[in-house]
Amino acid sequence: MDFRREVERLLRQIPEAHVARCGDVARALGDVRASMAVFRFVAEHPDVPGASRVLSGTGVSAASAPFFADFQAKAPLEKIRAEQVALAAIVSSRDSFRSVHTIAGVDVSYEGDRGFAATVVLRASDLAVVDEAYATRAVRFPYIPTYLAQREFPLIRAAFDRLATRPTVLLVDGHGRLHPARCGVACFVGVNLGVPTIGVAKNPLSGTMSRRPNRGESVPVRIGRETLGYAVRRSSSARPLFVSVGHRVSLRTALRIVRSVCLTRSPEPLRLAHDLATEWKIRKVKRIRTGFVIRSPP
Repeated sequence: MDFRREVERLLRQIPEAHVARCGDVARALGDVRASMAVFRFVAEHPDVPGASRVLSGTGVSAASAPFFADFQAKAPLEKIRAEQVALAAIVSSRDSFRSVHTIAGVDVSYEGDRGFAATVVLRASDLAVVDEAYATRAVRFPYIPTYLAQREFPLIRAAFDRLATRPTVLLVDGHGRLHPARCGVACFVGVNLGVPTIGVAKNPLSGTMSRRPNRGESVPVRIGRETLGYAVRRSSSARPLFVSVGHRVSLRTALRIVRSVCLTRSPEPLRLAHDLATEWKIRKVKRIRTGFVIRSPP
């Protein structure tokens, strides 16, 4: 989905002397969750035709013009949601390995419209780094809750494909089955890369738990009557992590692996991947601004 093209197509439909709400534009895209992404787009692109007619985009008064919401829309986000549902049927919640030799983590950092991904592979026995890889490219899909895979998968794939060591399991910074369509970014990554994956998210997206976990505890997170993840608290931080199946791993094994690599609040593979992605982004942006070009990661 080309987000900019789709939004511009909708903005051109707003008649003169009318205004539209960000939420109505988002609904025309197929999901009201895109409201904030629409708001950011019109705020950052005020010269795009129709942007000045969107409320909160340029401060147009709601009382100054009638509302327009009768968009002729293709609802592209509805199509993406349908693809998520179809992909969820492919996800396997069974272990596809007998033992864990290496555990990888992948994370993405951003600078404007550019993403910087880093993936790191650790030896399971002592958490020593055995491989790392990087990728960077322009990002054309904004952050919209429940559609993280559309934003991050191209970067994740590019970094993963550059690894010399294929890990036993990959930890993804985001949800797996704990998702409205049962198919978060960790599921998308696992199915498309053909690698066992585990979703590890910092914030809840869907599901309920009976109580917040105490330190050292793991509390089930349910959607309806089904347990699809766990809220895990391993450190002194009161904020739990949310662990769920990505692909080709059972929930019990996913929980065991994540607990085993949490030296701090964040699992060590994800903590290192985050640090590497952030450091690389800073170095690359700094060199670009001073006229140098980085041809390979530090």
